[in-house]
Amino acid sequence: MNADFPDRMYYKIGEVAHMIGVKTSVLRFWETEFSFLKPQKSIKGQRLYSKKDVEMIQEVKRLLYMEKYTIEGVRKCFSRCGKAKRSEQQDSDILLKNIKNDLLSLRRQMK
Repeated sequence: MNADFPDRMYYKIGEVAHMIGVKTSVLRFWETEFSFLKPQKSIKGQRLYSKKDVEMIQEVKRLLYMEKYTIEGVRKCFSRCGKAKRSEQQDSDILLKNIKNDLLSLRRQMK
């Protein structure tokens, strides 16, 4: 990830759009076109992008804008490149969801 980006766990859609140099509508469109772009959402429904999400968005932009790939070409590229990474990511996602659920459960118990 670019060294100029602030070091945080999550970024809001406006921040990501600004950092990457695209409009928020482009990010929303890419979410509909690329199944691998699924940011988490806050309780209020705000998109929360992880560092990995931002890195994938950077790569999508590079492939589309610099390498002149089509939408379908980007899908195929990520499909080929991402199969091995997908199971690792899914394991991480499951672990994070379990931790989140545990924390929410603790929070409810404290009230």
